Amino acid sequence: MRYNLQCLRYLYVGILLFSFVILHGQTLTLYTIPPPHPYKWSSPNSLLVSTIRNYYSKTPYYPRRILGHMVIELKKDSSFYLTGMVSDELANLKNSILKEKIGLGVLFKLVKGHLEESREVQSELKLKTTSAEAAFISFNISDSAYHYLLSYIDSFKVKGYDKLYNGLNVPRAGKGCGCTAFGISFLELINALDPEYRKNWAIQVKVQEKLIGESRSKKKVSLRRLFFTFKWAKGKQPYRNLMLYEPYLIFNWINTVWEKELDNPNPKYKVITSGKAKGLLMDCTACSPVTPMFPR
Repeated sequence: MRYNLQCLRYLYVGILLFSFVILHGQTLTLYTIPPPHPYKWSSPNSLLVSTIRNYYSKTPYYPRRILGHMVIELKKDSSFYLTGMVSDELANLKNSILKEKIGLGVLFKLVKGHLEESREVQSELKLKTTSAEAAFISFNISDSAYHYLLSYIDSFKVKGYDKLYNGLNVPRAGKGCGCTAFGISFLELINALDPEYRKNWAIQVKVQEKLIGESRSKKKVSLRRLFFTFKWAKGKQPYRNLMLYEPYLIFNWINTVWEKELDNPNPKYKVITSGKAKGLLMDCTACSPVTPMFPR
């Protein structure tokens, strides 16, 4: 009898310790909010048409996330920090194409941006998760990784990189970034960027140089040329490589994997939810932070 009571006592202590780890551990979470409609990347024509559709789509929510969005959350115990990279000049997207006539140069154009703070996105994120209009992937991380990532955000601001939106989408090199590139940089810094993510979350196309205009030169690209281009660059045709992580692709992938993992006897991810939003959880507590934080 005494032996059984002792076993129960150890079991109870074990449960308490397990609960403490779950409730008081550190997590990195990437929330992805898809655009109103999927972007079609099969050709410049399909990209233009889907962009127009999203630009003129009606949504009851503010701010309008016509490109989709990614919010990063760092959480420890009961405290949390939310942020995300946004453009200050999204309203000028139409002018860049119609007036400046830079064509697909808009995909590489560096514009002003800033990092959102928790208060700016908290209510929106709650609304999106409650209505299943967001999905997320979380990583249990070590305490050192948690503080390293917080330091990354501070250093990113000190360097002024938070003011550089879009561009070449290489945030740690100070060459601009969108919301997803900024989110992916967090995974890079803790060695959590699985090749599976690049395969399923990213698009990669060869953009013809003739479709990339410049606002300060005579190289202009008409809307008509974009509309009647049905293929990306091939062969020896001059091009620039474009690789982007797409909020819609990430959203779709998380929801698909979530459903599959429910019936998987040996799941790679733990399936979780926040409101009605589906999420995946990975243990990354053994992941070591990458140095240097910013490449020289």
